[in-house]
Amino acid sequence: MSSNTIDFPFAHEDAVQKAVDEVKRLSDMSAAADQGVHDVDHSSKTLAERYKDDITALAGLPPRVDEFAKSFNAVLWAGRTSATHGVSRITDFVDVTVVGIVEDIKTPEDRDEAVIELNAIAGQKSKPVDGFPGATRRLDGIWNTSSTDAANIAKVLAEATDIEKTVKELTTAFSPAKAGYKKVQDALRAYASSI
Repeated sequence: MSSNTIDFPFAHEDAVQKAVDEVKRLSDMSAAADQGVHDVDHSSKTLAERYKDDITALAGLPPRVDEFAKSFNAVLWAGRTSATHGVSRITDFVDVTVVGIVEDIKTPEDRDEAVIELNAIAGQKSKPVDGFPGATRRLDGIWNTSSTDAANIAKVLAEATDIEKTVKELTTAFSPAKAGYKKVQDALRAYASSI
């Protein structure tokens, strides 16, 4: 594999837009669900208050709904926390590793260090968001894209005979993906700070 044969998904506007749209959908879904649970919580309190003298069984409803609302909010927070991890991961991969290490390679030792860093990123697994498989599905795609990209760059560097030429080719090939990752990162950041 040469640097010219690496197809970085986020170098393509359609792949970037798909990832951004998925994160936006996740954010919208989270906001709508949060509002829905808030409405149910409010309704349960209103219902219990309205019939407190005639249907005393309703008195137990608001505390149960409130307990559910708290656990549900924890699930929503976990989704946003996962998005925050995605923001950090893109920073680690793109800014720290590709820009800060790979693009600065001058010697075989530099190259070896970059390969180690890239393989470490490629080997990191995303964590599922308990109770929120929709977040897991949408965020895993972004995580897996960065893992594959890191593994491919590491492979090209490890096999390089002309390090300087390979680094230049990789830098050129990855340049449009950098812009794509930035857009995806901005979408993740917006979702992580929502609600």
